[in-house]
Amino acid sequence: MPAVTVVVATGASPLYLHVPGAARLLDHGLHYSITTHAFRSAGKSVAVIGGTPRSLRGAAELLRTTEQIYLITANRGMLATPLGRALHQQANVEVLDNATIKEVVGVHSVEAVFIESAGYGRCLPVQQLFVDLGLAPNSALVQGLVTTDAGGFISVDPRNATSMPGIFAAGDVTTAMAEQMAVALGDGVRAAQSAYDYILTTALTVRINMVH
Repeated sequence: MPAVTVVVATGASPLYLHVPGAARLLDHGLHYSITTHAFRSAGKSVAVIGGTPRSLRGAAELLRTTEQIYLITANRGMLATPLGRALHQQANVEVLDNATIKEVVGVHSVEAVFIESAGYGRCLPVQQLFVDLGLAPNSALVQGLVTTDAGGFISVDPRNATSMPGIFAAGDVTTAMAEQMAVALGDGVRAAQSAYDYILTTALTVRINMVH
């Protein structure tokens, strides 16, 4: 379908945990969004796997209602942030850095996770597991057309314009990474306005060329 301009807002997908039990227990105690599923954790022991600012925010939010939190991260640098240090000092938060999850265990729902750290194995009794290994952009549609970073996220300027004239992008598929719906909506509005400006500019340019 011919178009003067395109706004790419295809989002991003979570990087999935590939260990025994993970796929089978998805949505049965294993989740990829703390914001969406935090209500399921009231009074329970939970594990959070991840090393992003979003992981730390999620763990802090879970503290209000959960009994115990195991924060499993390979990114020790995140623990040096103010929020990371504050979490580390909580009595019901155990930080397990440089630990690797090996298996998710449960019959009908998550009952425990097996981890390995410094050559030693350990079983963590948890009823909820939140995984935040990062996001993969859904940018295959424009690969080779626009500039992306090493992770495949589309590079945009403050107007949400890409490196290709006429192509704009918004939301989690971009290097700006909105992460929340409200932010993504605002990003989309800005991209749409920029695309409309591009259409008007193109039309006026064509008109000028016709006159001359």
